[in-house]
Amino acid sequence: MKYIYKNNLPILFAIFFITGVAVYLLLFWRSSTFRPLAQGSSGWQHLREEETGRLNSVPVLLYHNIDGKGPFSVDLDALRGHFTLLRDSGIRVLSLSEFVERLGGGCSLEERAIAISFDDGFLSMHTKLLPLSREFGYPITLFVYTDNVYVRADKNITWKRLRELDAGGVTVEGHSLSHADLVRLNAQNTPESKKRLFDEIYLSKRILEKYLGKEIKYFAFPYGRYNIPLIRMCMNAGYERVFSTDYGSNVLTRDNYCLRRHHIKRKYSFEHIEKIVR
Repeated sequence: MKYIYKNNLPILFAIFFITGVAVYLLLFWRSSTFRPLAQGSSGWQHLREEETGRLNSVPVLLYHNIDGKGPFSVDLDALRGHFTLLRDSGIRVLSLSEFVERLGGGCSLEERAIAISFDDGFLSMHTKLLPLSREFGYPITLFVYTDNVYVRADKNITWKRLRELDAGGVTVEGHSLSHADLVRLNAQNTPESKKRLFDEIYLSKRILEKYLGKEIKYFAFPYGRYNIPLIRMCMNAGYERVFSTDYGSNVLTRDNYCLRRHHIKRKYSFEHIEKIVR
């Protein structure tokens, strides 16, 4: 028995060591932040504890349609109520550009702030959202997929209407070509899927830039689905930041490339919206 115990000492030592490291990480992970050292170094660098209070974090709201069908379409009166809540609560609405400029700065805001975004590009963006954004003076970002934009149409968004939105305070950004699931496309790993990924990420950006006459800086992943290869493609395509549907606020001291958004659903109560924005 002594012989068996002696020969297993290295294994027992390894088990105790790994258990100790796991306990340490569980105890201290939530209160500490780690990041890799500069290129050419090895190991990890321990950073100071972050300030994650409300003045140092910015929720980004994500809406879709207004008075349409489905769980992601809010009533116009409900949306007005959300905007009124922001105004009455003294919450500042930042444009995405101003929000991104503040990332990584390490400075807290002087007042609570939020950013507002819409996805896809329904006709209600022009007929209902544009007048509402002008009424409240709120900068809003609309992520559009280009196959949903028409040259001429009565019941759909057109390039002319999109230009009017962009000029009127609803900034237009990229949301792919056809709203395909990019994670599935990437997993196929065929010549055809790679060509489609190029079109969805690269070509859609160039189309928007051509028709709108401006640079497209941001990209929202269709269905909020993404992975590391897709993030790298977006970086190579020239997008400054990308947006998911991961819930949670964005801490200003973290200069993240992929940013979170709160997906607002029709069934959400007014009290639920209050918890998100305050």
